[in-house]
Amino acid sequence: MFNCPQFAKMNFPISTLLLSYFCLFSCSYAFNITQMLSNYKDFSTFNDYLTRTTVADQINKRESLTIFVVDNGAMGSVTKKSLDMASKILSLHVALEYFDTKKLQQLPTNEPTLMTTLLQANGQATGQQGFLKATIGGNSSGGGGVSISLASSSDQSASVVQSVTSQPYNISVIQISNAIVPNIISPPTAAPTKMPSSPSESPADSPGSPKGLLDSPNAAPGTGTADGSTAASPDVDLFK
Repeated sequence: MFNCPQFAKMNFPISTLLLSYFCLFSCSYAFNITQMLSNYKDFSTFNDYLTRTTVADQINKRESLTIFVVDNGAMGSVTKKSLDMASKILSLHVALEYFDTKKLQQLPTNEPTLMTTLLQANGQATGQQGFLKATIGGNSSGGGGVSISLASSSDQSASVVQSVTSQPYNISVIQISNAIVPNIISPPTAAPTKMPSSPSESPADSPGSPKGLLDSPNAAPGTGTADGSTAASPDVDLFK
Protein backbone atom coordinates (compact mmCIF):
# COMPACT_ATOMS: atom_id res chain seq x y z
CA MET A 1 0.00 0.00 0.00
CA PHE A 2 2.82 2.37 0.93
CA ASN A 3 5.96 2.38 -1.25
CA CYS A 4 8.25 3.02 1.72
CA PRO A 5 10.56 0.23 2.97
CA GLN A 6 11.08 1.83 6.36
CA PHE A 7 7.35 2.13 6.92
CA ALA A 8 6.78 -1.45 5.71
CA LYS A 9 9.28 -2.78 8.23
CA MET A 10 7.33 -1.07 11.03
CA ASN A 11 4.30 -3.12 10.03
CA PHE A 12 1.76 -0.90 11.84
CA PRO A 13 -1.85 -1.99 11.29
CA ILE A 14 -4.10 0.73 9.91
CA SER A 15 -6.41 0.26 12.91
CA THR A 16 -3.57 1.18 15.26
CA LEU A 17 -2.91 4.38 13.34
CA LEU A 18 -6.57 5.33 13.41
CA LEU A 19 -6.72 4.67 17.14
CA SER A 20 -3.70 6.89 17.66
CA TYR A 21 -5.33 9.77 15.79
CA PHE A 22 -8.55 9.26 17.75
CA CYS A 23 -6.71 9.43 21.06
CA LEU A 24 -4.80 12.49 19.93
CA PHE A 25 -7.97 14.52 19.42
CA SER A 26 -10.41 12.95 21.88
CA CYS A 27 -8.12 12.40 24.86
CA SER A 28 -7.21 16.08 25.25
CA TYR A 29 -9.98 16.35 27.86
CA ALA A 30 -10.12 14.25 31.01
CA PHE A 31 -13.70 13.22 30.20
CA ASN A 32 -16.57 13.70 27.79
CA ILE A 33 -19.86 14.21 29.57
CA THR A 34 -22.06 13.42 26.56
CA GLN A 35 -20.27 10.13 25.97
CA MET A 36 -20.61 9.25 29.63
CA LEU A 37 -24.35 9.91 29.64
CA SER A 38 -24.93 8.20 26.30
CA ASN A 39 -24.94 4.87 28.16
CA TYR A 40 -27.93 5.96 30.25
CA LYS A 41 -31.10 6.34 28.17
CA ASP A 42 -33.08 7.69 31.14
CA PHE A 43 -31.03 10.90 30.85
CA SER A 44 -31.06 11.24 27.06
CA THR A 45 -33.03 14.52 27.13
CA PHE A 46 -30.67 16.07 29.66
CA ASN A 47 -27.74 14.88 27.57
CA ASP A 48 -29.26 16.28 24.39
CA TYR A 49 -29.72 19.72 26.00
CA LEU A 50 -26.13 19.70 27.24
CA THR A 51 -25.10 19.47 23.60
CA ARG A 52 -27.65 21.91 22.20
CA THR A 53 -26.80 24.60 24.75
CA THR A 54 -23.02 23.96 24.44
CA VAL A 55 -22.87 23.51 28.23
CA ALA A 56 -21.24 20.14 27.50
CA ASP A 57 -18.26 21.91 25.91
CA GLN A 58 -17.82 24.04 29.03
CA ILE A 59 -18.01 20.97 31.26
CA ASN A 60 -15.42 19.05 29.26
CA LYS A 61 -12.90 21.87 29.55
CA ARG A 62 -13.00 21.84 33.35
CA GLU A 63 -11.79 19.55 36.10
CA SER A 64 -13.34 18.36 39.35
CA LEU A 65 -17.06 18.75 38.69
CA THR A 66 -20.37 17.39 39.90
CA ILE A 67 -23.29 17.25 37.47
CA PHE A 68 -26.76 17.02 38.99
CA VAL A 69 -28.87 15.35 36.30
CA VAL A 70 -32.60 14.65 36.08
CA ASP A 71 -34.28 11.89 34.12
CA ASN A 72 -36.37 12.42 30.99
CA GLY A 73 -39.63 12.68 32.93
CA ALA A 74 -38.34 15.59 35.01
CA MET A 75 -37.03 17.68 32.12
CA GLY A 76 -40.34 19.38 31.26
CA SER A 77 -39.52 22.49 33.31
CA VAL A 78 -36.33 22.89 31.24
CA THR A 79 -37.48 21.99 27.73
CA LYS A 80 -40.32 24.53 27.79
CA LYS A 81 -37.78 27.35 28.20
CA SER A 82 -35.84 29.04 25.42
CA LEU A 83 -32.47 27.54 24.59
CA ASP A 84 -30.70 30.47 26.24
CA MET A 85 -32.68 30.01 29.45
CA ALA A 86 -32.14 26.25 29.34
CA SER A 87 -28.41 26.92 29.16
CA LYS A 88 -28.55 28.97 32.36
CA ILE A 89 -30.59 26.30 34.13
CA LEU A 90 -28.20 23.52 33.15
CA SER A 91 -25.22 25.65 34.18
CA LEU A 92 -26.80 25.90 37.62
CA HIS A 93 -26.75 22.08 37.82
CA VAL A 94 -22.95 21.96 37.45
CA ALA A 95 -21.06 22.32 40.74
CA LEU A 96 -17.39 23.25 40.41
CA GLU A 97 -16.22 20.66 42.92
CA TYR A 98 -16.18 16.88 43.02
CA PHE A 99 -18.91 15.33 45.16
CA ASP A 100 -19.94 11.69 45.12
CA THR A 101 -22.82 10.40 47.24
CA LYS A 102 -20.43 9.25 49.98
CA LYS A 103 -18.87 12.71 50.25
CA LEU A 104 -22.33 14.32 50.29
CA GLN A 105 -23.42 12.08 53.17
CA GLN A 106 -20.33 13.11 55.14
CA LEU A 107 -21.01 16.85 54.89
CA PRO A 108 -21.55 18.81 58.13
CA THR A 109 -25.05 18.45 59.52
CA ASN A 110 -25.13 21.70 61.49
CA GLU A 111 -25.29 23.94 58.41
CA PRO A 112 -25.70 23.67 54.62
CA THR A 113 -22.65 23.34 52.39
CA LEU A 114 -22.35 26.00 49.68
CA MET A 115 -21.52 24.95 46.10
CA THR A 116 -20.29 27.30 43.38
CA THR A 117 -21.86 26.51 40.01
CA LEU A 118 -20.97 27.06 36.38
CA LEU A 119 -23.69 29.73 36.22
CA GLN A 120 -21.81 31.79 38.80
CA ALA A 121 -18.45 31.22 37.09
CA ASN A 122 -19.90 32.45 33.79
CA GLY A 123 -20.92 35.75 35.39
CA GLN A 124 -24.63 35.21 34.64
CA ALA A 125 -25.89 35.60 38.19
CA THR A 126 -25.67 38.14 41.01
CA GLY A 127 -25.28 37.62 44.71
CA GLN A 128 -25.89 34.00 45.69
CA GLN A 129 -28.07 33.24 42.69
CA GLY A 130 -25.29 31.15 41.12
CA PHE A 131 -24.78 28.98 44.19
CA LEU A 132 -26.38 25.76 45.38
CA LYS A 133 -26.44 24.36 48.90
CA ALA A 134 -26.42 20.77 50.06
CA THR A 135 -28.34 19.98 53.23
CA ILE A 136 -28.21 16.77 55.23
CA GLY A 137 -31.61 15.52 56.33
CA GLY A 138 -33.60 15.80 53.08
CA ASN A 139 -36.19 13.34 51.90
CA SER A 140 -33.76 11.48 49.65
CA SER A 141 -33.57 7.70 49.97
CA GLY A 142 -30.74 6.67 47.65
CA GLY A 143 -28.75 9.81 48.46
CA GLY A 144 -28.77 9.19 52.19
CA GLY A 145 -31.08 12.08 53.03
CA VAL A 146 -29.33 14.87 51.12
CA SER A 147 -31.19 17.70 49.42
CA ILE A 148 -29.86 20.21 46.89
CA SER A 149 -31.40 23.67 46.68
CA LEU A 150 -30.72 27.26 45.73
CA ALA A 151 -28.43 29.03 48.17
CA SER A 152 -30.64 32.11 48.07
CA SER A 153 -33.87 30.22 48.73
CA SER A 154 -35.09 26.77 49.73
CA ASP A 155 -38.24 27.09 47.63
CA GLN A 156 -36.52 25.32 44.75
CA SER A 157 -34.97 22.09 46.04
CA ALA A 158 -34.42 18.51 44.93
CA SER A 159 -33.51 15.26 46.64
CA VAL A 160 -30.45 13.24 45.77
CA VAL A 161 -31.63 9.97 44.23
CA GLN A 162 -28.50 8.02 43.30
CA SER A 163 -25.03 8.11 41.81
CA VAL A 164 -25.16 7.60 38.04
CA THR A 165 -21.48 7.42 37.09
CA SER A 166 -18.16 8.99 38.02
CA GLN A 167 -14.45 9.29 37.27
CA PRO A 168 -12.84 9.98 40.65
CA TYR A 169 -11.87 12.69 41.23
CA ASN A 170 -12.60 14.46 37.99
CA ILE A 171 -16.33 14.22 37.47
CA SER A 172 -19.32 12.84 39.35
CA VAL A 173 -22.81 12.51 37.88
CA ILE A 174 -25.59 12.37 40.46
CA GLN A 175 -29.31 12.05 39.80
CA ILE A 176 -31.65 14.40 41.65
CA SER A 177 -35.43 14.18 41.84
CA ASN A 178 -36.25 17.30 39.81
CA ALA A 179 -34.66 20.22 38.00
CA ILE A 180 -33.88 23.32 40.05
CA VAL A 181 -35.39 26.25 38.15
CA PRO A 182 -35.12 29.68 39.82
CA ASN A 183 -38.16 31.91 39.43
CA ILE A 184 -36.36 35.27 39.21
CA ILE A 185 -32.77 36.37 38.85
CA SER A 186 -32.40 40.08 39.43
CA PRO A 187 -29.95 42.03 37.26
CA PRO A 188 -27.33 44.25 38.91
CA THR A 189 -28.80 47.54 40.10
CA ALA A 190 -28.30 50.26 37.50
CA ALA A 191 -26.87 53.60 38.57
CA PRO A 192 -29.52 56.37 38.63
CA THR A 193 -29.45 58.75 35.71
CA LYS A 194 -29.99 62.50 36.09
CA MET A 195 -32.81 63.86 33.97
CA PRO A 196 -31.97 66.92 31.80
CA SER A 197 -33.27 70.32 32.85
CA SER A 198 -36.41 71.63 31.27
CA PRO A 199 -35.63 74.34 28.66
CA SER A 200 -38.56 76.39 29.96
CA GLU A 201 -37.18 76.67 33.48
CA SER A 202 -38.62 79.77 35.14
CA PRO A 203 -36.62 82.19 37.31
CA ALA A 204 -38.55 80.93 40.32
CA ASP A 205 -37.09 77.48 39.92
CA SER A 206 -34.27 76.60 42.24
CA PRO A 207 -30.97 76.68 40.31
CA GLY A 208 -29.69 73.67 42.20
CA SER A 209 -32.81 71.57 41.66
CA PRO A 210 -33.94 71.70 38.02
CA LYS A 211 -37.18 69.96 37.18
CA GLY A 212 -36.80 66.66 35.36
CA LEU A 213 -38.82 65.95 32.24
CA LEU A 214 -40.88 63.45 34.23
CA ASP A 215 -41.40 65.72 37.24
CA SER A 216 -44.81 67.16 37.85
CA PRO A 217 -45.59 70.28 39.96
CA ASN A 218 -46.88 68.05 42.77
CA ALA A 219 -44.08 65.50 42.65
CA ALA A 220 -42.14 64.64 45.76
CA PRO A 221 -38.46 65.58 45.50
CA GLY A 222 -36.48 63.03 43.49
CA THR A 223 -39.42 60.73 42.79
CA GLY A 224 -40.67 61.84 39.39
CA THR A 225 -44.25 60.87 40.36
CA ALA A 226 -47.13 63.06 41.37
CA ASP A 227 -48.11 61.01 44.45
CA GLY A 228 -44.60 60.88 45.88
CA SER A 229 -44.21 57.13 45.33
CA THR A 230 -41.08 55.70 43.81
CA ALA A 231 -41.49 53.54 40.76
CA ALA A 232 -39.64 50.26 41.39
CA SER A 233 -37.55 48.72 38.68
CA PRO A 234 -39.06 45.34 37.84
CA ASP A 235 -36.96 42.22 38.30
CA VAL A 236 -35.97 40.54 35.10
CA ASP A 237 -36.96 36.89 34.97
CA LEU A 238 -34.08 35.23 33.17
CA PHE A 239 -35.76 31.85 33.26
CA LYS A 240 -38.98 32.65 31.35
